Amino acid sequence: MARPALHVAPAGTHLPAEVTDLLASWAPGRRWYPAGVSGRPIPWQEVTVEDAPNVVLALLRAGDEATIVQVPLVVFGKGDARGSARADGAQRAYIGSAGGLDVYDGGQHPEAWAALLAAAGLPDADLTDARVLAGEQSNTSVILPHTITEAAPAGAIMKILRTITDGPHPDVTVPQALTGVGFTGTPLFLGAVEVSLAPVGPPEAHLAMVAALVPEAHDGFELACQYAGRGESFAELAATLGATIAELHAALRRALPVNEALNVTDFCCLLRRRAIAAIDIAFEALVPHEAAILDVYDNLEHVLNSASKPARLQHIHGDLHLGQTLLGADGWQVLDFEGEPQRPVAERTQPDLPLRDVAGMLRSFDYAAVVGDCPDPAWVGEAQAAFLAAYRQASDMPNDHMSSAILNALVLDKSLYEVVYETRQRPHWVHIPLAAVEQILVGSRKVVP
Repeated sequence: MARPALHVAPAGTHLPAEVTDLLASWAPGRRWYPAGVSGRPIPWQEVTVEDAPNVVLALLRAGDEATIVQVPLVVFGKGDARGSARADGAQRAYIGSAGGLDVYDGGQHPEAWAALLAAAGLPDADLTDARVLAGEQSNTSVILPHTITEAAPAGAIMKILRTITDGPHPDVTVPQALTGVGFTGTPLFLGAVEVSLAPVGPPEAHLAMVAALVPEAHDGFELACQYAGRGESFAELAATLGATIAELHAALRRALPVNEALNVTDFCCLLRRRAIAAIDIAFEALVPHEAAILDVYDNLEHVLNSASKPARLQHIHGDLHLGQTLLGADGWQVLDFEGEPQRPVAERTQPDLPLRDVAGMLRSFDYAAVVGDCPDPAWVGEAQAAFLAAYRQASDMPNDHMSSAILNALVLDKSLYEVVYETRQRPHWVHIPLAAVEQILVGSRKVVP
């Protein structure tokens, strides 16, 4: 069965001005609206789906028109009972009335779900008991608990992408490539909604993606917090996770091959710039450590320049932590390859050192212990050591001076990022990453077992 055609038209073609005005006022207050983007968004393009006359995928320009935001809408004539009757929680989906129309957020409405699934090559999907995943921030995900294709008997999840990239979306292209090489540590890729916005925008843009639902799934961070709260060792699960991440990196090398050596000067200069920027922002907390922080990166540069072989770059996850994983019936699954939505896609998909992912996961265990109120001070170190040992074994990563220096520097880089984040967002949590910074610098806790 052929996919329905997608048609792109300027704003105002299908939605009257009263509706686009309503939309521009409503969107900035949503959780998925890009953080840090100010000003009133400007209606830009409207995408319609063949055979879905009530669905309009509105694209807005935000933040000095540099950011494209997608707002799927479902519109009915005033008083049409189909709007509230089919919505998943009509009160949540309903935006308001304007221009003689009742306007609904398509992210919450089955009419839009069906249109997007058809456009992704999955028509006639069973939407019984479908629901929006609670708590998500940057996108809107819809859980489809019934079989929509033989490849995914446990159901599927559709992620409606709210911030549209200026090219192919990594949360589409990376899972698609991993599925293509047979990697089973990320949910099976089932399809995506792709549209050409040329000549007004990128020739290839992704609006949604669909993947298999992970059966019996437990959020990795929540699970670690539960173990920490009970003082129960997480080492065994951390070890299997370490092996999965090693397998992920190997699969990424097959799926998206890169032949590039690390530029030592550029890399170390970047780490120094990040550190100096962090010190400027969190001055009181970090300035006493400035010299010691820069010494870590000076030492790293010396080690890298003295190495017999250069460090190699590859595609990585790029934002890896326990919250980007699920433990399901078939083991660990890694999710969310989009990176930071507000960064340019070319920057997010640049090859990097795989140990950056390892550093992110090591830091995540520290947060799980704090959030879980762990009574055992040895819990974090045991989980980190088990994860790293399993990663090393599965990846054949040498336990040498260069690897240790890289990992130590990247853990420090991640900790400094966290200090800045907590300073801005949760000042009462600054002590968590600041303690890690201090421990790295004074060597009171060995970051690289």
